[in-house]
Amino acid sequence: MSSQYKNAHESPGHLLWQVTTMWQKEVRRALDPLGLTPPQFVLLHGCLWLNERDTEGKGVTQVQLAHFANVDVNVTSQVLRALEKRGLIHRSRHRTDTRANIITTTPEGTELANQGIQLVEEADRQFFDLVSDRKEEYMDIMREFIKNKSE
Repeated sequence: MSSQYKNAHESPGHLLWQVTTMWQKEVRRALDPLGLTPPQFVLLHGCLWLNERDTEGKGVTQVQLAHFANVDVNVTSQVLRALEKRGLIHRSRHRTDTRANIITTTPEGTELANQGIQLVEEADRQFFDLVSDRKEEYMDIMREFIKNKSE
């Protein structure tokens, strides 16, 4: 046998893949009425989130948004292009960095992002309700992975 595991359910990676796939299915289902894919939602809402917290008024760049969402920069650009075509975001040139674009949500994009977050948070609540009594432990484990893999 080519695996150290007797069955797939002993593999942490396989279990993570299974749970991730199940969760993604629920998020897709929640976002379907809005006509948004999960990557579109993540970047649309991420844009709104970051701009709301831009206290210095510098604007949010595509690269910052990609890092925040942990999405490849090229994928981010493609998804933002689709959101721009739908009139949900606006891209404008950075004032001082000619290579950068500043990303903002349009009023329609802001409304859709806010609708989406309500749907996604409800889907999350229902999905993770199974481990609600261990939520903090679960969240700490995920944060540990993120912290150690992003350094």
